[in-house]
Amino acid sequence: MRLRSAGLLAATWPLAASPAAAAGAPDPPPQAVLAELAFVGDEPNRVYVDLAPEGSPPFVLLLDTGADSSVITPVMARKLRISVRRAKDTPYRRATRLGRDLQFWIESRRSDTGSQTGWEYGLLGGDFLDDYVIEIDYPARRVRFLDPDRYEVPDAVDAPDESVLPFELSGTRITVPIELRGRRYAVMLDTGAPPGAILSGKLARDAGIEVESLPSLGEGGTTVGPMQIRLLETDAFRFAGIDFGTLPLIVAPRGWYNIAGSTDSALGMDLLRQFALRIDYERRRLWLRRSGDRRVTLYGADYAAAKEVGAFLQDRRDAFVVWRVVPGGPAEAYGLRAGDAIVPAMGEKRPTLDEVLARIRARGELTVARKEGEVWVDHALPQARAEE
Repeated sequence: MRLRSAGLLAATWPLAASPAAAAGAPDPPPQAVLAELAFVGDEPNRVYVDLAPEGSPPFVLLLDTGADSSVITPVMARKLRISVRRAKDTPYRRATRLGRDLQFWIESRRSDTGSQTGWEYGLLGGDFLDDYVIEIDYPARRVRFLDPDRYEVPDAVDAPDESVLPFELSGTRITVPIELRGRRYAVMLDTGAPPGAILSGKLARDAGIEVESLPSLGEGGTTVGPMQIRLLETDAFRFAGIDFGTLPLIVAPRGWYNIAGSTDSALGMDLLRQFALRIDYERRRLWLRRSGDRRVTLYGADYAAAKEVGAFLQDRRDAFVVWRVVPGGPAEAYGLRAGDAIVPAMGEKRPTLDEVLARIRARGELTVARKEGEVWVDHALPQARAEE
């Protein structure tokens, strides 16, 4: 059954595993593991892996199940030491540590000097991934490529916190069922999408949501350009039989440029980061074990903290990066700006999230690194009040 038969409603798909199995999914045997790659970098809701063979220069790409093929922008390609030829009409090739070449395209239709979106990227897409069982273990921060002849996702499991879901394929893109306000929908499984879910205006309206009344978040970036987005806070969302409580989801009133399946909607990283998962492309089965950090996040930032102080703080290795500041909130009055990095002051340990929140509330001191031109400059906060 193909994606075109799913439509908005996917009432025939189960949302949780059948109880027929007697145990959890078995671990892959050592001989089934073709490669094990640690996550590269510290982004909280993206998965980058280095595919370069041992001893070769890095070849780091974003693992993107929402991309049907592997694509690299011109600037990123040059950073990866790839010679870009605008007139080339066949795929480029690069050796990988799996012993198999990756075939990919350079996004140079409009320019061979940079991305049309301003975001330079390299995407590892489904045309490479679908020859394997892909294990993405967010809690352990690793990816394993498994041999589908030596390991398969079982039909069902009944272990605590585990589920097996059937999925559909449209080309190499995966479609899974979700539930919103008691109705079932087919959405794309997209590890390249930072939010927990991106819902098209069409799907949201079908679920009875008044899209135009939702607060605006401005624009969200996609590989095909900026997208107007709104914030939906709901306690009526379920996936894999799990009720996640109150969640912040993204609504794109005009859709997601028709890049996310029949509903133009996707399931992304803010939810998937709570799981270890295995994607069995050959048998069209998805295994999930919920074992990670269960905090509610939006674009990787702790949502409860954001609501308290009015700043979305992404937890990185050495800093808290400010993704967005809510106009009129405590963080704006304190002096935080989008793009700031909250860093340790000289001689201090990196503050915890609780310490950062406490200092913003009490107008205590924090140090932020702020990019000014091409240079990062440290600033002491809080800024002086207007009346002082």
